Amino acid sequence: MSDHENAAKVRAQALFECHVQHELRQFETPAFLHWFESELAAQYQSFCELPLKSLVTAKQVKAVIQRNVIENDIPGGIAEIAGEAATALFRSKSHREALLKELLSGQQFEELVDKLLELSEQRTFAIDHLVTLPVYRDLISGVLYQAIMRYIYEENIVSKHVPGVASMLKLGKRMVDKGAPKFEGAIEDNVRNYIVKNLAFLLRESREFLEHSLSDEDIKASALALWDTLENTPIGDFQEGMDTVDLSEFVVLGYEFWLRFRKSAYFKRAYGVVVDYVFHQYGSAPLGELLEDLGIGQQQLMTEVQAFAPGVLQAIKQNGQLEALIRRRLAGFYTSEEAINCLEESKPNG
Repeated sequence: MSDHENAAKVRAQALFECHVQHELRQFETPAFLHWFESELAAQYQSFCELPLKSLVTAKQVKAVIQRNVIENDIPGGIAEIAGEAATALFRSKSHREALLKELLSGQQFEELVDKLLELSEQRTFAIDHLVTLPVYRDLISGVLYQAIMRYIYEENIVSKHVPGVASMLKLGKRMVDKGAPKFEGAIEDNVRNYIVKNLAFLLRESREFLEHSLSDEDIKASALALWDTLENTPIGDFQEGMDTVDLSEFVVLGYEFWLRFRKSAYFKRAYGVVVDYVFHQYGSAPLGELLEDLGIGQQQLMTEVQAFAPGVLQAIKQNGQLEALIRRRLAGFYTSEEAINCLEESKPNG
């Protein structure tokens, strides 16, 4: 190796060190933020002028979802962490003592009720199906049976207004209970048979009442009255009877549901429709239109960089990762044959 080549290598190493220090100074927080802001102003505008489909296609987006949402395994630890975090939240004093109105204001609740009242077709559909449920039929039958039997034995209007009748009925009931228990059973059977024969009519009338007798104003007034009684209730009161096991089991159920749902044909069709819609709306338009509709502006990006960059830069400088990265990035050039030849050719005359 000639003296000229050795000298060129020494100069290359010195220049390399100068370049490394120069790059490190550019990553000092004030300098970096100044550079990023100026570059962001220039690049954001040009980037926003590009159509979305020139950067990515709908097929590529769907493939990303397929790989990362559907095919990739989800660690079981995610459900465990979520369950533990939820338990910590539900146990916390700040959560249990928070009032319901802190989560939802009275105005928001009223607006929600108004929107639900607009769903008249869905309400009718729900009522029609409710009255056909066995549990609803049993409820109507049971309440009506108890009301009739109480009326017969305790609340009969004749026994209340005709002197002596109430005592006679009570005496008669005691005599029936003592001497002819089957007679009381016959009364109960007759009441039950009456209810069974008229159950269809009762269900039809209850459906008519629910659909037409309760106006939107009545429903809203009842809902707001309920809210008035609940808005100052601590959230902890709603959790009575729910222990941490119940909560973690719900988290596991939700996790297992997602594992199955993400592989369903419905989910694949659903995200396909969404992606196709976005590209139909924005694919040929400048990307800036989509970013604007999503509320992602130049200032928002700069605000987040200013918030997180100082801490990240300090950490990677202190642990030496930033300098190591710069050295790896530049070393190849300063040890290259082209750089050495260039420095040999530019040696001073002497």
